[in-house]
Amino acid sequence: MRKVCSWCKIELGTVPCEPFSKSSITYGICDECLNTYFGPQQIGFLDFIDSLNAPVVVIDGTGSVSSANIKARVLLQKELPHIEGFKGGDVFECAFARLPGGCGETIHCDACTIRNAVMETFLTGKSHLKTPAYLLHGVFDDNHEIRFLISTEKVKDVVLLRIDEVDGSRAAQVASPEG
Repeated sequence: MRKVCSWCKIELGTVPCEPFSKSSITYGICDECLNTYFGPQQIGFLDFIDSLNAPVVVIDGTGSVSSANIKARVLLQKELPHIEGFKGGDVFECAFARLPGGCGETIHCDACTIRNAVMETFLTGKSHLKTPAYLLHGVFDDNHEIRFLISTEKVKDVVLLRIDEVDGSRAAQVASPEG
């Protein structure tokens, strides 16, 4: 399987293919991009993630959101003060996050694909690519299901959660301020 830097698209070599993998490419980050975007002379992180063409949410090891790019903020219909420091389920308005215990602490959280992908990536460094996921949006007794394709990547001490599709629509189009 080819490994490509997800930031600059340079070839990083090959890695063993996982059984039953339908993808011929996996993604990582090259040393140059790591130093440019996350090193001591880094460009503004928010400026960088705002330049990405898909919604990206930055999540720490506790499951709390530390930032989100403009496309994610448009998709979520929230500004940074209503995103930063909140648990992912609260930011995405998961119905189960409103139950006693909150996001990450209910019986439903054990089966949450979004949470599990983010936490696995944080703990192991293993990225996920276009993984099907869903959540119940709203309150527990008045909600609707939203389906996603998500990708995760660990960069230093955070995980970047990219929303590739929402309910079958490309998320970059959904989140575009122009429509």
